[in-house]
Amino acid sequence: MARLLMLLIAFSLLPLSCGYGKDLKFAVVPKFYSVFFDQSKTGCIDAAAQIKGVECIYRGPESSSVRLQDQVINQLIDEGVDGIAVAVTQSKHLAENSLKRAKEAGIPVVTYDSDLDASIDEDPKSLRLAYIGTDNFALGQSLGEELKKLRPNGGTLIMQSGRPDSPNLNLRLMGVRSALSGKTYHTPPGELLNNDLGWTEVREPLFNFDQLSQAVKQMESVMKGKPVKANSFVAVGGWAQNDAALYREMMAPYQDKIDNKDIVIIITDTSPEQLTMLKDRLAHINIGQSPYEMGRQAILTLYKIVTKQQYDDIIYTPVTFCTQQNYETCEKPAGM
Repeated sequence: MARLLMLLIAFSLLPLSCGYGKDLKFAVVPKFYSVFFDQSKTGCIDAAAQIKGVECIYRGPESSSVRLQDQVINQLIDEGVDGIAVAVTQSKHLAENSLKRAKEAGIPVVTYDSDLDASIDEDPKSLRLAYIGTDNFALGQSLGEELKKLRPNGGTLIMQSGRPDSPNLNLRLMGVRSALSGKTYHTPPGELLNNDLGWTEVREPLFNFDQLSQAVKQMESVMKGKPVKANSFVAVGGWAQNDAALYREMMAPYQDKIDNKDIVIIITDTSPEQLTMLKDRLAHINIGQSPYEMGRQAILTLYKIVTKQQYDDIIYTPVTFCTQQNYETCEKPAGM
């Protein structure tokens, strides 16, 4: 039995034959290059290496801009790639431009990390064949549930997001609000909390438009309690911590506030740098996603589509729960 298991593992690591009659080029297009999205590049490359004749192209804009992302997708269409996975920055613009072109050119598209939303004039499934990534509403709910554990009697909250028109982030905001209020919202991002089961958002979410320095400045205003004071902060992405040096410098004067839970800090994502900051007590909880697995599954799904195999049109990648106590083990698979 042990020998058979070893043979099966060895076989699974061998490159798969493409079997399609030509080399295939699949592109993974992030919202922008970042610590988070670059992990999807690694997953993309590793998956492509396992399939003979398949190449991973990882290409995106340097900064978050739907127009720049649209240009990248159009370039890939012009180059004749065989499939595209895109983390949607803004649904309507892409749907009316590059994704429409991809459909007309017969190039299959899947989305990852961020899906198309209801702002477009047609069924998203007519433009993309699958979504691979976090269940974003469930992630938001998890952020809210973890906050409730640390503040069971409710409190005052400020949230941070990237862009007000980002489909995945609006689902996360709605998830947080649903978990805290107990309400069901039908349209993302839900409604501002106003003494709902003891929870009140003291202002609209802080939108940083994926600018890391702006994200840190916004957090600093929350830590200072100016212009409004809150005892809880939830970031539905990891922006502020993606510039580790700047984050550490900003947070240094507020260590006592964090240790005493004068303000509870819950942040999305769990890069190695973020886990080190968790170890150093610069946040209370980080909930991680699986960008590597998103990139890997994007390539595998595009390959199945092009080679006419069965595929899943929704693949939810796992999340992890990391605290100051379990930061060393929270990212490891069970049993390791």
